[in-house]
Amino acid sequence: MAKESQAAERPYLLSLRASIILALSVLVGSAAAGLTIASGGGWASAVLTGGVAAGGAITLFNQIIGDGGDTR
Repeated sequence: MAKESQAAERPYLLSLRASIILALSVLVGSAAAGLTIASGGGWASAVLTGGVAAGGAITLFNQIIGDGGDTR
């Protein structure tokens, strides 16, 4: 019987779905912060805008990215 690799036995911190949602929300938040800076806003308003955009993006992507468990 072949021994499995240690990587296959180790559980991951985040699932693939959660990683994709997090990465996309960080991308949206960074884009919103960058656009705020480019339009002449300050750093504080850019951070707040990016945080709000990232929070909204998490909600949106959580709804539209399926977990693969439902069959239609």
